[in-house]
Amino acid sequence: MAAVLLARAGFRVALATLPPRAPRYEGMSARVAAILARHRLPLAGIGPAAQRHVSWGAFQGGQNSEHPADRCAFDSALLDAAQAEGVSVVLAAVASLRPEAGEIRLADGRCLSARLLFEARGRRAPRQSSNSDRAEQMGPDTISVAGLVPPQTGYMETPRLEARPEGWIWSVPVSRERLWLQAVGAAGSLDKSGGKDAVAALWRAVAEALPVPPRPVVHAIAPRLTAPDLDPRCPRLGDAAVALDPLSGHGMFWAVSSALMAVPIARALLAGQADLAREFYRNRVAETFWRQARVGRDFYRETGFRSAFWQERAAWPDDTPAHDTGLRPHIGTRVVVQDGHLARREVLITRDAPGGAGFIAGHEIVPLLRRLDGHPMPDAARFHSLVLPHAPPPAAEAIHQWLLSQGFTEGAQIPWDTSNREILPWHHDQAV
Repeated sequence: MAAVLLARAGFRVALATLPPRAPRYEGMSARVAAILARHRLPLAGIGPAAQRHVSWGAFQGGQNSEHPADRCAFDSALLDAAQAEGVSVVLAAVASLRPEAGEIRLADGRCLSARLLFEARGRRAPRQSSNSDRAEQMGPDTISVAGLVPPQTGYMETPRLEARPEGWIWSVPVSRERLWLQAVGAAGSLDKSGGKDAVAALWRAVAEALPVPPRPVVHAIAPRLTAPDLDPRCPRLGDAAVALDPLSGHGMFWAVSSALMAVPIARALLAGQADLAREFYRNRVAETFWRQARVGRDFYRETGFRSAFWQERAAWPDDTPAHDTGLRPHIGTRVVVQDGHLARREVLITRDAPGGAGFIAGHEIVPLLRRLDGHPMPDAARFHSLVLPHAPPPAAEAIHQWLLSQGFTEGAQIPWDTSNREILPWHHDQAV
């Protein structure tokens, strides 16, 4: 996706990768599908939305929905789309990256050169050196075992997510004859051999009587902040920067949303604006990691199970709230994307937008609020006439509705700090 967007922005792009091989299925959220559609990217292999059946503590029955995603078909279509956009797709394994020389060395001996490299090999990417404590950068060691199994009674109608005493399982029917089944458990439940018997033992501990896939796909899936700081010679995208817990499709959403930052980061770095790129990247990557780690922690706490698997994940990373309900709306300064370029702008920081919101419906938020000059929040009609007289009514109404959702109330004094109360230098425990 990043290669496609970079090519559309006018860059000459080469993409070194291997084509998808083994079967793989995931759940895609509606917002990911909407982002792909908005950017005219193919949705091959993506099924219609299906309501997910959840058995997770107090959550029982139909909860949310997801699109079953055949990743082989989807990834192949994305590669075809990249070629159609003029990307030079090189189907070869990557042996090494030399950012200082702007080179990618391929396993077959070839070498690709470019002014700027992007690392997007997911969890296979090497860990970036960091001064931070490793224990703060990685969550509990977790293993996923997945594969195709014969039909199972009660599992063939809809995707299912189930908490079990020693882990959790996710499944999706891919045809009348096949079910994709994933079991997630603690890495410690694998013995040191890591062979078939160890995989089968982990499976039985989590999935119990459900059949072991004949060709299981095994992955380490611990949440990991791999690269909290930007390497201006080789920025990272997706799991190569932040590998999230795959629970509830967080990983796919992050992969897609991180691809959106490739173009503005490339423009900034090639224009000599590395300071903007570093700040933007750090905020996006680190805040995403800690916020999703805490959201996942809260979700793990909901199961009510008390085994070691659940207790460890219910305690990590800390007890800091995932959402600061006491956060008052105020102004801060952040690096944002404006017209495809990075720029430092004043943003409105609220409980629901702790990273800061700069624009709504194409309008910069803080100047609009300053036009109210401390007066009470007007109703929608007066907001349009006083604040956005030249904007289309739907845009003014959308902005007004968004402000109400952030804690502003019609007829009440606006509860925000009009001064630019800048946030102190970033620390991971403040990124909520």
